[in-house]
Amino acid sequence: MSPIRTSGEIAAASGSRALLLQVTMNLLHNGIVHNLAEGGVVWVTASGDNGGVTLDVANTGEELDPRMIQRGSDRSRTDHSGVGLGLAIVKSITDAHGGSLPVTPRAGGGLRVTVRLPATGAADLGTYDRR
Repeated sequence: MSPIRTSGEIAAASGSRALLLQVTMNLLHNGIVHNLAEGGVVWVTASGDNGGVTLDVANTGEELDPRMIQRGSDRSRTDHSGVGLGLAIVKSITDAHGGSLPVTPRAGGGLRVTVRLPATGAADLGTYDRR
């Protein structure tokens, strides 16, 4: 199993706790599953400022083609390639919370996914449960 290294601070964002937990779990799961079998690492960093909250998850997986990354984050169904559905769910939830989701390949292999959400009270979430 890949070691998980965490850093950062407590940061509050408006939104559905269940959906934001789903975002975190999907990114952590992807970071572990799509990592190197030997010597892989997953980094999870949280931070916040007046403008918003950031959750950054990166791993030491295989070298990735940026076109595959874009295709995966736009996918709305699964297929045999084994990548993308979890990231598509993360993108949908992030969009619904007024956030952004930059996804970039790491130099030397792996992926960095950054969820950026508005600070508490800054998002209009419509009917989402804010508890």
